[in-house]
Amino acid sequence: MKSTLALLLAFTTMSVACNSSSPPSGPTSVTPQSPAASSPSNPASTSSSASPISSPVAGLVGRWERVVTCQELVSELDKAGLGPLAQYAWLGQTSSTGQTSFAPGSPKPTAAHPCTGALPRTHSHFFNQSDQFGSLDWLGGQVDDGPYRIVNSNTIRIGGPTGADFHYRIAQGETLMLTPVLTKAMIRRALADPKKFSAAGWAVSVAYSAHPWKRVPCQGWC
Repeated sequence: MKSTLALLLAFTTMSVACNSSSPPSGPTSVTPQSPAASSPSNPASTSSSASPISSPVAGLVGRWERVVTCQELVSELDKAGLGPLAQYAWLGQTSSTGQTSFAPGSPKPTAAHPCTGALPRTHSHFFNQSDQFGSLDWLGGQVDDGPYRIVNSNTIRIGGPTGADFHYRIAQGETLMLTPVLTKAMIRRALADPKKFSAAGWAVSVAYSAHPWKRVPCQGWC
C-alpha cells in the first residue's frame, strides 16, 4: 500500500486515503456517536434504519469525500484508546507531493496541543469494481492504495492481511459510515511506539467513524 504518502504518513513520518499483522483476539469495535439522524454508528451490534442494499459491492463502489480536521482525528484516536498517537497524527497529513497540513510557522505539535495551526483538508476514499481501494488528498493526488474485499453485508477488509476490518453502512446510497474493528493486540502494538505506523492508527485515520462520507463523482477513480 502507498500508505506512506498521506494519512499513513501521519504515523510513518515520525519513526495522514487511504499495516500491522496478527489475527484478531476478540475484536473491540470503536463505537463513536454517529451524527446520522436515525442510525447508530456501530452496524456490527445494531441494525441500520437505512434500507438494506442487495449488492454490497455495487453499493460501496464509488468515491466518498469529506473535509477532515486534526481535532476530529485526535478525538477519534482518544475514543479508540490511542490518545498517545494524537500529537503525531497530523504531522503526516501531507499531500502526495509532501505539502503540509499545518499553517506556515506553526509550532511543533505536542501532547497537550496537537492541532495548533492545523488546516482542514478535503479527503476522499474510492472503491472500484476491481476490488481496489484508494485515498486522494485535497489536491486530487493519490495517497493510499490497496485491495479490499467484502467480508459480509456490513464488513469490509481494506489492505489484505496487513490491513484492517471496518464495519460499514450506506444510507440512501449517498452516505458512507466506516467504523474500524480494533483488536486489543492492534491497540497494544500501536501504543508500544506511538511515533511509528500502526494498523490501529491507520484504521482510525481512514474511518473518522463519527463522521459521514458523502458520495461524489468518481472522476475516473472508480
